[in-house]
Amino acid sequence: MDNELLMLADSEMSISSASQIENLTKALLAPESVADMYGTSGGVITMQSLEGMLADLTLNATDFTFWQDVNKIKAFSTVEEYDQQIGLGINDGGFVSQMENPEFRDPDILKQIAVVKYMSEGWTVGDVAEAVNTIIDVRTRSQRAAMTRLLRNLDIALYDASSAWIPEAINGLSATIAGQNAQQTRDLRGGNVSMAVFNLMGQLITEGNGHVENSKIYVSPAGLQNISTIIEAQAASTGDRKIVEMGSGGVTIGGKITGIMSAFGMMVPRMDKLLGLAYESKSVPQWYNNATGVWTEGATSDKAPSTPAIAIANIGAGAAGSLFSAGTTRPSGVAYRYRVVARNRYGKSAACALVAAGAPVAATGALDIAITPFAGDAGAKLPTCFEIYSEQVAGSGVFRYMDTIAANAVNPLLVVTHRDLNAIIPGTARMFIIDQTTAGENRVLAFSQLLPIHNTDLAKTFRGSQGLINLYGVPKYYKPNVLVEIRNIGVAQSNINLFNTI
Repeated sequence: MDNELLMLADSEMSISSASQIENLTKALLAPESVADMYGTSGGVITMQSLEGMLADLTLNATDFTFWQDVNKIKAFSTVEEYDQQIGLGINDGGFVSQMENPEFRDPDILKQIAVVKYMSEGWTVGDVAEAVNTIIDVRTRSQRAAMTRLLRNLDIALYDASSAWIPEAINGLSATIAGQNAQQTRDLRGGNVSMAVFNLMGQLITEGNGHVENSKIYVSPAGLQNISTIIEAQAASTGDRKIVEMGSGGVTIGGKITGIMSAFGMMVPRMDKLLGLAYESKSVPQWYNNATGVWTEGATSDKAPSTPAIAIANIGAGAAGSLFSAGTTRPSGVAYRYRVVARNRYGKSAACALVAAGAPVAATGALDIAITPFAGDAGAKLPTCFEIYSEQVAGSGVFRYMDTIAANAVNPLLVVTHRDLNAIIPGTARMFIIDQTTAGENRVLAFSQLLPIHNTDLAKTFRGSQGLINLYGVPKYYKPNVLVEIRNIGVAQSNINLFNTI
């Protein structure tokens, strides 16, 4: 390197080494646009900036709140057995005569089996990429991205997964609560939470022999905004609504809710971004095209099923269990539109084109959605379930996740039908209130890990390195009767957050 050039660079730009000059040359020779970067040979391995900070627009591991909180324990088998004592033994007597023995009873024990599930994400990095001077070591970045994908999928699964939909998946909170008493779910029908709602949930937890004082409310950002309506719009006076701090610098108004004191004890809100991505923000599958810089609807895996076809049939008034009525969120009297996605353990298909009901749904009516899988799917592409998306406001064009239906268990390519009774309103939020007691006989749930998150390097078979990020485990629900869910919570606005959807 020319000493005069080094002296000039040092005096003008504080660059004093040959390596720094080389980095500067790379930056100056970088492609001038995104199109050049992906259309020019070698463009993707060129350093684009001398800035020492990566702008990360994606999720971080700390965003997965429920996964961070859940108690982790060691599993010792691929099939974990445990007992639930659900009763003390029937007896409503207890009084005996002087010389009489009492009746002998055994406690009521329910045996549960938890089958360990396996999660894995692959990472790869080319030899050339590893040789390039980058802001963050490319191998580390690829491994971290794989781990974050795994944790993102796991955290969502802890809320929304069901082995009835994906046989290889765990059963999340929603599926577990649905298998219990219907009273453990509170339906707000698009309205706001209130202290009355939290008091009722506290009552249910207490009556199930849970502990409200140790409970956490898992809530999305939009759901947390809804909680603020308790002090914004529902309070009795302006003084109740606003917490005011006066000082020399001015006046601060507003308030952050760090706890909700119910009649049965304190509940603590815990914001989890993944809860929003699982429900109110969840849209039809999209992927990012690096070449065009455009988000495009499409399948999320080459092994995902093909796009299904749907037909809508209008069922007249009097459908059993219908929640369609006039003057409510997602009211009757409207011809709603739907899109459906086929799914298996590998990923999701592109969504079908929207199909509208032929006539407005009647009060106490229903809409049947007949789903026809693609007949040519076979092998790994067979669907195991179908996700249904619809509009909360008819004609808005905003399709949000509504519900999931399992494929036919005998032949996944047969037509299945989902009846929309308006039980789940698209674009609404959910909250889960979880007693986090983790010790002894009072423990509520834990994630049992056969192997915690770990990396496995694979053999070198090409000009690069590759490996797997793995986690083997299963949630155990020791006291599912104290888990409660609040659903169909009204949301003013939510961010799809496309950088995190796929």
